[in-house]
Amino acid sequence: MLELMQTTLLFDIERRLLFRGGHWLVRTREIPELGPYPSRLEAVEALYRHVAVCSGRLTQGEPTLARDFIRHSVAECQEPGCQICADLEALTPDPHQAQLNAAMPV
Repeated sequence: MLELMQTTLLFDIERRLLFRGGHWLVRTREIPELGPYPSRLEAVEALYRHVAVCSGRLTQGEPTLARDFIRHSVAECQEPGCQICADLEALTPDPHQAQLNAAMPV
């Protein structure tokens, strides 16, 4: 699953995420504010799903993996050691690190 998500490189994820009114929103070209999502990780999952669908990446991958990715929900996942959850967490930038990077002089 990680391969599917890595083929869709997302830059500036932090700029695409918006926290407002206690919920997370996702900014995309097609939908100005996708959401709301109760957690940051759910918003990132929605962003990857949206980009994978809009870019056509899902049709290029293995159908079972694509179906599993579309149906997956980090909020509802009960599978111990779920690979999709692990891959999403690995691809999700740490907001504290992003703040530190932004504050560092170039």
